[in-house]
Amino acid sequence: MEYKYHSQHQAESFANSIISVPDDYPLKAGLPDDFRKYFAAICKLAKDIYMDMAKQPEAYGVMLLDINETDYNRARDSYRTIHRFGDTLNALFLNGKVENHCLTVDAAQFNMAAKKINKYKLMLSKICDFGFVISNINGTIIVEYPDNPKIIDVLKIYCDEWLIINKNRQTGGIKERKNNNLVRLAAEQFHHHFYRFDYKSTADLEQIPMLTWVNDEADYQGFDSRLKKFNEAFYLESLKYDGVQFDGDYNYKSKRIARITQVEFNALGKAVFVLSLKLPKPDKYMDIIYAMPDSIKGLFSKNYCRHCVMQKDAKCKMRFSWTYDDVLYEGCAYQCFNFTDFDVALVPQYWRLLELEYGL
Repeated sequence: MEYKYHSQHQAESFANSIISVPDDYPLKAGLPDDFRKYFAAICKLAKDIYMDMAKQPEAYGVMLLDINETDYNRARDSYRTIHRFGDTLNALFLNGKVENHCLTVDAAQFNMAAKKINKYKLMLSKICDFGFVISNINGTIIVEYPDNPKIIDVLKIYCDEWLIINKNRQTGGIKERKNNNLVRLAAEQFHHHFYRFDYKSTADLEQIPMLTWVNDEADYQGFDSRLKKFNEAFYLESLKYDGVQFDGDYNYKSKRIARITQVEFNALGKAVFVLSLKLPKPDKYMDIIYAMPDSIKGLFSKNYCRHCVMQKDAKCKMRFSWTYDDVLYEGCAYQCFNFTDFDVALVPQYWRLLELEYGL
């Protein structure tokens, strides 16, 4: 697709970020066995709507920011308008009741919930193009899906579960979160643990293997096949080390030691991913670094410190130094060391660096 507006790229990204629904994922207690089938249909429907939004953004009332605009803040504002679809569904289904595959919503209550959603009536109009029937918009709103009536029941369940997760994510302090198992899974194992139309919001979370979380995160973030294989191999290698914990980052003794992260992107959202390792004392194992492949050892012959405290000799707790080939280099803990060689064969070498740094 050729883009005229940022919102076109962004809506397509929303569609692509909806992760696949497994046929046999463990359902939360109380949900019907056929829930998965209908939720998969909802995810396909959402993808189709986002793709239609990408093709004709004007019809959905989203922000029409010229694709050549490079101001990231304005591109982010455009991105936020894509959320109106999900927000409008929430305003409907969280304020209504389902009976006989029909959602009824008090119009005044819905309008109050939707008042912060710009142009939500356009969203309502457009979803009717995809099989929804919405009537009596000024009284008791009635929402149906005649082609597949049970879609209404499942959407209601999904929106209710999404609300529970969001409330739990926003629970107070660490101690309070640790006392809530759902929140522990939702808020402390990943930075972005649940997504729009994510099947895990309706799953028995205790039954989902951590490797599934790892691969779902990779799919959501848009890792290519090479990086996804590397990401999985890096996680599996981490299991060999006592004391290393994974919560989206790799931690040892409560400190982050490694993560695969996005370091830059343009206004279109094209991302650059790196493996970031925290290695503040490489001098103590430099002889081993010398024997490593060029894509690894090459990062130790660069300066990374920008002396952002204004004076070169000013103290900075994030600055550290090392010597490579008799040359002194300075680095910043926020910048060192970002590796971009995602050859799976290098995974043990990367963990060897962490072994030597932290005594794993």
